[in-house]
Amino acid sequence: MNPDRLQSRLPTLEGDGVQLRWLEEADLPALLALFGDPEVVRFMAISRLRSRTEAELFLQSIVEGFQEGSLYQWGVELDGQLVGTCTLAGINRDNRHAEIGFALDPARRGRGVMVRAVRPLLDFAFGQLDMHRIEADVDPRNTPSIRLLEKQGFTREGLLRERYLEEDGFQDAIIYGLLRREWSHGGGGS
Repeated sequence: MNPDRLQSRLPTLEGDGVQLRWLEEADLPALLALFGDPEVVRFMAISRLRSRTEAELFLQSIVEGFQEGSLYQWGVELDGQLVGTCTLAGINRDNRHAEIGFALDPARRGRGVMVRAVRPLLDFAFGQLDMHRIEADVDPRNTPSIRLLEKQGFTREGLLRERYLEEDGFQDAIIYGLLRREWSHGGGGS
């Protein structure tokens, strides 16, 4: 795939028992349930979705980001159900880097679903997109995401003090990075 040439939709990526696929209008109820859950958006820099209209705008922003080439967000499907999303955001083709993000239905956590979804995403990023670096910006309280990143071989690179203003005050962020030469399918989690 030529990363400079946009296609009409993201390719489907296959993981071990999970599928990363294009998000569609039929996914609006699942997106509303997922991103309407305070537990899911707790450590994200987004507000939770509260209505179908907000879910429609959210999906529209995903499509627009894809069309601009700056955002690739897949739905994570398990057993025929949309249970989460995996994202490459802030895609910078000149400097060959992007930021990874993910969200998962709390009922599916602790089962390795996101580990199996992130692997094909990283294969795609370093392979087809020819990225050199993938980074993550993580709330220090989000230990499941930290464990997932470290299991995939990401390195903790630093702490950004008081980066985000939240309801209870300013919150730090940890920056993780993974370079292409450090990635072998499955990273440190093989």
